[in-house]
Amino acid sequence: MVSSLRTQLEHDAAHEWEVAPRVALAVFFAPFVGAAAVILARADKSFFRFLTREDSLLEWAQFVGFVAAGALAALVGWRLLGQTRRLPAILFFAFALGCFAIAGEEIAWGQRILGYDTPESIEEINEQRETTVHNIGSVQDAANIAFTLVGLYGSVGAWFLRLRRPRWALRPDVDLLIPPLFLTSCFFVVFGYKILRYIFFPESGYTVTKLGEWPELCLAFAFAAYSFLTLRRIRAVSVSRRGESG
Repeated sequence: MVSSLRTQLEHDAAHEWEVAPRVALAVFFAPFVGAAAVILARADKSFFRFLTREDSLLEWAQFVGFVAAGALAALVGWRLLGQTRRLPAILFFAFALGCFAIAGEEIAWGQRILGYDTPESIEEINEQRETTVHNIGSVQDAANIAFTLVGLYGSVGAWFLRLRRPRWALRPDVDLLIPPLFLTSCFFVVFGYKILRYIFFPESGYTVTKLGEWPELCLAFAFAAYSFLTLRRIRAVSVSRRGESG
């Protein structure tokens, strides 16, 4: 079974996304290796803080990833709009806006950089007393549910659709919305972390909260890689069509 899944992953990478099997396997296992490394880094408190504190390594990497994902997704939407594929174009534009919003939230919309004060109305209801939305009560709960569902779809959902291949999933516009199999581990780390929080760690603690920086980075990378590969895929199809028409 493991061999069959690996074959499917390599085939999907090479034939659907033009990614070398070795690269695909490395990307697939990287989120799990990284998760173990971040957990082990907790043994050194100063190094762990350096990795996970606000405005440090992991958070800025997340910001860059989400901004890149937003820009690339917007380009995908623009290309699809030019091909009169309106529905997927709208979905990618919405995806791009979501990525930009997450990026802004990650750095508190530049508050810690620019040094402006949090409005009193927000400070009273925000857990971190910052100018962010995702740390506000019901919004935070909704965001956690959304991230859980995204993680579930991008991991279990993607494998189900690629292996089962239902007829509706074979349509070009639908197929475009299914991430590569070698990126499913990134989504699974997000899903697994959220489920563990729901079941075993419902209360916010320093370590368990800061460990969440790694799944967020995995998601940022997955979004950026998926957007880039989708853009490249659309360009390849356009070039192929031009060649056939020529």
